[in-house]
Amino acid sequence: MERYEVMIFGGGMVGLALASALAQSGLSSIIIDPADPDERRDAKFDGRTSAVSSSSMRMLRAIGVTEHLAQPGHPIRAIRASDGLAPGGLTFEPGEDGEPLGHMHENRHLRAALRARAEAGEKSAIRWRTPVVEVERGPDGVRATLGDDSRVEASLLVVAEGRNSPTREAAGIRVARWSYDHSAIVSTLSHEHPHDDFAYEIFYPGGPFALLPMLPGTRSALVWTVAARDAAGVLALSDAAFAREAEKRAGGLLGTLSAAAPRTSWPLGFHHAAQITGTRLALVG
Repeated sequence: MERYEVMIFGGGMVGLALASALAQSGLSSIIIDPADPDERRDAKFDGRTSAVSSSSMRMLRAIGVTEHLAQPGHPIRAIRASDGLAPGGLTFEPGEDGEPLGHMHENRHLRAALRARAEAGEKSAIRWRTPVVEVERGPDGVRATLGDDSRVEASLLVVAEGRNSPTREAAGIRVARWSYDHSAIVSTLSHEHPHDDFAYEIFYPGGPFALLPMLPGTRSALVWTVAARDAAGVLALSDAAFAREAEKRAGGLLGTLSAAAPRTSWPLGFHHAAQITGTRLALVG
């Protein structure tokens, strides 16, 4: 039976980051995930990005993840927030040390870097394409039987399976949840004028409209919140029509816009676990 200090269910960005942090601290771990990561190894940019805060970037540097990034990400030097297109608003800027407020990364690059760091760690192991058949948690530790009939044990089970975690459900941890009846339209746009490292948050009655700076300086990630009933219509627009609608809401801040990535829609909701720990168990992410 294989023995580790921590067993992690879920090889997404959270689980991979945790495994790397544990390895950096000298603790052994194993990630178990039924997914096949090679299906996404050469994936083209799909429009999904992440704004990584300055503190999270410091963590990624400290645990060696940034060494594996294909691109360094783009700094967010300031955030301008406004009520619609009305003049004024608020501008958030870095402190005296000049550290950016965060960095924008394509999710595919973050996933690849996190995977490379975790797989390179002497203290971390990963079992891809491997379902979990049975889990036993007791006062002395955790044991799991896997789909290949092998068994693994650890002192702690960390569940990083996401909002629909089957392990959390099996543990009887209740979750409060509701829908906001809105969807986030996610994409990336090219624009005529450089963004100068600025992020824009424009608040409309129907929901916020955000543009976040990406590499190179004439490309920004878009997160556009719309009523759920309107999401399908927005996705159905041609690239040109979608860009014109985005231009209207941007108020000419970045000049002419054009589509630079596919569009996706994500329902917005609230999920809160009643507890995040149990016997030899912790929820993360």
